Amino acid sequence: MSEFVVHSVPGSPFGRSVLIALEEKGAPYRLAALAPGDSKGAAHLARHPFGRVPVLEHDGFVLYETQAILRYLDRMLPEPALTPADVRQAARMDQVMNISDWYLFQGVCNVIIFQRIVGPQFFGTTTDEAAIARAMPQARAVIAELSRLLGEQPFMVGDHLSLADLQAAP
Repeated sequence: MSEFVVHSVPGSPFGRSVLIALEEKGAPYRLAALAPGDSKGAAHLARHPFGRVPVLEHDGFVLYETQAILRYLDRMLPEPALTPADVRQAARMDQVMNISDWYLFQGVCNVIIFQRIVGPQFFGTTTDEAAIARAMPQARAVIAELSRLLGEQPFMVGDHLSLADLQAAP
């Protein structure tokens, strides 16, 4: 099997989702690490026109957007399956993945984690406590909803690991 190459900033939750999927699949991969800010450089913009991470390369095929990459890997490497066969569980998986993308990462993690970790550590900025305070109501709502959907199950959509877990966990 040929190697998968993941272009990502180490620690990116989006990149970590893809790396976890590759680990779960037992696939050979290499992390092509980008420094914070490198995603806006010409080399990376040639891979991803919007300058985000991750980007996956596999046998000359280049793919960006975390959900597309995760679904590609699950189809390309069918064992173990990370998409439930049950239609309702698969729909719940899609729902959780979208909650993670639109509400957890956007407006919560990108504010709180940037303000607490990324900005001060990598860009020398000071923490904006007001920005964090503004993000907290959405953070509480997202965590409450993910907790409600998880309930007493071991994984987000039942008894087995799915792409939803891989996207929400990081």
